[in-house]
Amino acid sequence: MVNPPHWERRERERKVMEIVRSFLLVYLAFRRLREEYQKGSLRFSDLARFVDDRGQSTLFTLKENCHSLFRRSDEGVSEKEQVFDLLVGTLFHLAMKLREDLYQVEFYGPKFTRLSEKKEEHQNPQSLVQQFQGLLSRARSGVKDEMEEMDLLFKEFLPSFQDLLLEYRENGLLLRFLMEEKGLLREVWGGKALETLLEKLYGPDSAQPDRLAGESYLQSAFYPQATKAFSRALNKNPGDEEIQFLHHLSQGMEHFYSLASLSALESFEKCLSPSISDELLEKYRPLILTALQRFGQESSGRRKSDQEPELVARAQSLRRQWGLFSPRARGQNTK
Repeated sequence: MVNPPHWERRERERKVMEIVRSFLLVYLAFRRLREEYQKGSLRFSDLARFVDDRGQSTLFTLKENCHSLFRRSDEGVSEKEQVFDLLVGTLFHLAMKLREDLYQVEFYGPKFTRLSEKKEEHQNPQSLVQQFQGLLSRARSGVKDEMEEMDLLFKEFLPSFQDLLLEYRENGLLLRFLMEEKGLLREVWGGKALETLLEKLYGPDSAQPDRLAGESYLQSAFYPQATKAFSRALNKNPGDEEIQFLHHLSQGMEHFYSLASLSALESFEKCLSPSISDELLEKYRPLILTALQRFGQESSGRRKSDQEPELVARAQSLRRQWGLFSPRARGQNTK
């Protein structure tokens, strides 16, 4: 099986993160609508912001994103994803029915009531008035039924939503979102929602979420955030040499772009670890070589005259070392 291109995988990870975010927001929005309904103060304007058919609501966006990702092809779409897509589609259509019924209750209801109270039967045929009353009664019943059905669907699915997230345990962008939005998770699941969710996804490997988030930050050039994530991972697993490598790398890039040349070189030197995997080495070696190549070159905020010649020479020497520090060279050295 051929792995998808890097950009394609990153785009799918972004879409998954947006879907997870939208679903949690949709759930919280529905919970507020349900509270307003129970108090008897739910208004059409409240629901109009929740769902529409013009693409200006969170539920519409969620439905479209799910269909785009999970219905384009059955290939590569799991059963859990198909069930989730059906759930979102069902919620959308129930919400649209709810929206229509609530509109009738709020705007047509008072008019139906006034007509039914009039005595001039020649102006308002009784059969038509009765039909209006029947429509209003069915709309009120529809609002009640649709609210209850949506509430039941959320209650049935919400606990298993975390099982769906198991499908995306390698999605670093999603990990970043979950860690940055702890408050949102607490609103949905309460208490220690993030800690409980990460334990469900990664078990005893408590450093893995921070490592994945750190690599996502690193690949997005958010170097300070990457350094913090790798620091958390090292606190949980200080002996992991690959996390140490990633930590030194993010620190080196952070120092490089803050013009701390000596600190950057020291961090890149620490990355020369023979214990890291060939896969990790090949993944990040070009990033280090590019940074080292730019030592001694003029760039925004950095002039040749600002750099000491010995630092430039040290960078060039280190670049030559990294040029030789490859899986092939390491294999030859062990023969």
